[in-house]
Formats: sequence, structure tokens, C-alpha cells
Amino acid sequence: MATSSPSPFPPERAAAFGRVAEDYGRLRPAPQEEAVGWMLPEGASAVLDLAAGAGTLTALLAPRVPEVYAVEPDDRMRAVLAERLPDADVRRGSAESIPLPDAAVDAVIVSSAWHWFDTGRAVPEIARVLRSGGRLGIVWNGIDRGVDWVDRWSSGLGGTGGQPAPTERWARRGELLRTALETPDSPFGALEHAAFTTTRRTTPAEAAALLGTYSRVILLPEQERRALLARARDTLCAQLGIGPDDAFDLPFRALTWRAARS
Repeated sequence: MATSSPSPFPPERAAAFGRVAEDYGRLRPAPQEEAVGWMLPEGASAVLDLAAGAGTLTALLAPRVPEVYAVEPDDRMRAVLAERLPDADVRRGSAESIPLPDAAVDAVIVSSAWHWFDTGRAVPEIARVLRSGGRLGIVWNGIDRGVDWVDRWSSGLGGTGGQPAPTERWARRGELLRTALETPDSPFGALEHAAFTTTRRTTPAEAAALLGTYSRVILLPEQERRALLARARDTLCAQLGIGPDDAFDLPFRALTWRAARS
């Protein structure tokens, strides 16, 4: 039997996103189309977007798969999702308690949320709702700090706004998954990994606002948070030699994994 493996982050971090639900839906970019296609099994007829947030990934799944379920625990995020996608099947639930019957879907896709799960409970629950041979797909999509100028910008924001070095962060993602899924009693086969890069047209003002949708920034005292986002905007303007509302291409990287249910 799997042992409980709770998220390494305090519960208040997981609950923070609802405070910025509308900004989250507006600013967080969807994974690349190629990344979504790589995670989905061919011919899937039903898929679950687990921890769907404001529905950014749900919007990409809907044209590809006839039946899409979006499960999200936060009421405020679910409200934004339902408003954006009024025809979506949106349900209250979590990775540890999925409101679907056994063998209901061909794929479960998790976007930028796996690190919030209690994996000891979530892994068997995900396996329960997957059909035999179905696929678990996991993606983290974010600003690509593997690009030198992006890394210089992020590093210059200090410990509250910056993140670990990209190679360290990417290694942590893989380790989280291997620890949870590559076990002797795992209901899943071998993990496969792929990365996809793209750029998104944005502005320094919006790029700074995007940083404000991450939990470590949301939870800062309001004055400190505002100062950090202003510094992020102004630093980016100075670095690129453009104004706060001038357009530029911001690089993104999607780190993806997939595994088949045994």
C-alpha cells in the first residue's frame, strides 16, 4: 500500500492562487500544442484535466477530445474556469479525491500542479479513474530561464522573486515524479520525458504581473509584493530598452512527462 507523501509546501501556499484567480486565468500561458499532443494518447475519447485551475489547459483539450472533465479544488479558480468555458464539465475535487467513476478516462493531464499533491493518495486515485493502458501526462510550463537574458532578469529580482537555477529546478521536477511513480508497486509503467519551447508575445508590465500569480509572490506582504513586481517591470524595461507596454517575445519551456497505466 502506498504511504502518504504530502506536498512539501505549506497548505497556505496551495490555497493562495484563488486570491488571484482572474489574473491567473488571464496571464498564465497554456502549454504548447505540441506538448499537449505528446501527452495525450492517440484516439482518446475522454480526458481529465486534474487541478485544472482557471482552465487554461482545459481550453486546449476541449477541441482535441470529445469528453473533457475539469477537476479543481479551489472555488474561486473553478468560478473563473466556468466563466471562461461555460460548456465545460467542471467539478469540485482534488487529486486525492477525484469525482469520477473507475476507469472513466483515457488520460489524466496535470499542468503545473503535481508538486501540490499528496502523491501517496493521488497516484492510486489517478490510476483508479484511468482505463487500462490509459496515460498520465504531467507538465510544468513556465518562463524559460535556460535563456541567458531571462535568467539574468529573474536572478536580479532576488530570493523572493527569483527561482532556483533552471537545471536544478528541472531536476527537482523529475525527481518528484520518479519518487512517486517509479516504485515497485506503481500502477504505471516507465516514465518518458520531453521538453518543448516557444515564445509568447507580451509586455514588461504583463511579464511582471505574471510573476504575481506564483504562490511565493502572492503570499508576500502587499507593499513588498508591489515593490517586487514594479522592480521586475522596470528591470525588464531597462534590460530590453523598451517601455512597460511595448511588446517583446518572452521564452517559455514546457517540461513534460508521460506514463501508461499498467
